[in-house]
Amino acid sequence: MRTLVSTAGIIAGTLGITGLGSKISGIIIASSGGVPLLALLLTMVVAIILGMGLPTTATYLILATVVAPALSQLGVDLLTAHMFVFFYGCVSTITPPVALASYVATGISNASISKVSWTAFFYGITCYILPFMFFYGPGLLLRGSVSEILLAVSTAVIGVIAIAVSIVGFFKVELNGLTRALVFLGGLALMLQGVSTDLIGAVLLTLLFFTSSKMNKLKEIAQ
Repeated sequence: MRTLVSTAGIIAGTLGITGLGSKISGIIIASSGGVPLLALLLTMVVAIILGMGLPTTATYLILATVVAPALSQLGVDLLTAHMFVFFYGCVSTITPPVALASYVATGISNASISKVSWTAFFYGITCYILPFMFFYGPGLLLRGSVSEILLAVSTAVIGVIAIAVSIVGFFKVELNGLTRALVFLGGLALMLQGVSTDLIGAVLLTLLFFTSSKMNKLKEIAQ
């Protein structure tokens, strides 16, 4: 643990000494070729690496000054850019190999740090998806009309639950691989702001719900 935390400190110190911190925005813009989605992916990786081993406040201060300007220069809304990097800076605490929050859980449970950190990563997968939805769905950041905000937030909540069900693989009954994949896609569709995607996600999850309920009843009758 001390080695990993020390490594995170070395990374932060190196950025300041070498001046790389001031060049990261330019590197992201040049590497992405001006494509917002690619820039978001690169920003995600950088934010997670820089956030490892640092407290929340320090993480945000570094990311807001070093990484967020790259997204702003590509036309990403300022609030969206800052929330994007802040989210990934925070989830670095459950991202292997550092995953400091997992070390705390390991100390409590006396379990393997590798198993705990990877379990935290998979269970928190929605945290890695949600920031992208900020970019494609400003309603999640309370941008837009009241109806747009209410619809975006309500469907996103259901989508997060659906993705969690998919990751865990259980909802009243154990779900097979195909069902879990379809539930995951339905959850993504609900999280993505838009009436058409919401309808697709709602129809898909409704069909899967009734199908699984009927299969559960048939199993009970057979028993």
